[in-house]
Amino acid sequence: MRRRNLYTIRVVLFILIIGIITSSCGLREDAVEENRSEEDMIQEDYENEIGLDVGGKDHDLLLRSEGISDVVVNLYGIENATSIIFNDIVAISVKLADGYTLTDGIKEMIMNTALKKDTMIRQVLITDDKEIFNEIEVVLEALLNGRSYDDQVKKINRIIEKIKNE
Repeated sequence: MRRRNLYTIRVVLFILIIGIITSSCGLREDAVEENRSEEDMIQEDYENEIGLDVGGKDHDLLLRSEGISDVVVNLYGIENATSIIFNDIVAISVKLADGYTLTDGIKEMIMNTALKKDTMIRQVLITDDKEIFNEIEVVLEALLNGRSYDDQVKKINRIIEKIKNE
């Protein structure tokens, strides 16, 4: 009888030890997850949002465009921002917070921020035109839905020309 109790106690202890070890590993993974930077998690969330139809070069351009939009929208006085990259040009459209106008100083701040974020960019075009903002959003939505950049080139070129002619 004692031998059976001793055996049962050993089995229970063994199960408890294994349980403690496995739960400790789970806690360790949670701790590692908490230590990831907020920027990494935002980037991962955005990458997960991009559909499976978006591939290769188009995917990279979308991520770069989103990265620029993210840093611009964090600037003081910018309520919203959208951008599209074409070759080494980025077209950025912003919605300014109430009471702000798109001055040369704000344009310079946006340009410097975009160039710092993406070193492959050579020219930054900036506008606060609501129509252009919506046009860029339509192009980005088409790209996210699997349309290729090649299909959007004419629209992107028209956007770039509109901003240059402002």
